[in-house]
Amino acid sequence: MENVTERGMGHLLGLIGGALLTVGGVVAAAIGVADLILGRTAGAMGAFSETAVLVVLGGLVLLFAYMGEHEWKDKPVVSGVLLVLLALISWGVTDLGANALALVGGILAIVAGALYLIEPGQKAFREVASTA
Repeated sequence: MENVTERGMGHLLGLIGGALLTVGGVVAAAIGVADLILGRTAGAMGAFSETAVLVVLGGLVLLFAYMGEHEWKDKPVVSGVLLVLLALISWGVTDLGANALALVGGILAIVAGALYLIEPGQKAFREVASTA
């Protein structure tokens, strides 16, 4: 594990977080189907709405975690900020605990975004420290 960088760990956590958000969306869909079978249409519509949002957010987290390690390798700030923003949106959707998988996925996505931001933060700190 000595060759693992912050960016590499952020990439891995971002992929796991995106996958958990997507699986959380699938679980919400299953709950929506159960609500629909039981005749609770309002609950089913809410669960299906949560499904759509979580699957899209999970896909976006997967995309930006992948791009942060490959296509956007020279833009870690963009990847980090987008991952943190998507994690905060996912927390808003899940009400900080209504869907445990999505909550854990959001936590991993925000940690991944923070890990992407460590290297640029260190560079900026060194530049400021060298000019002072």
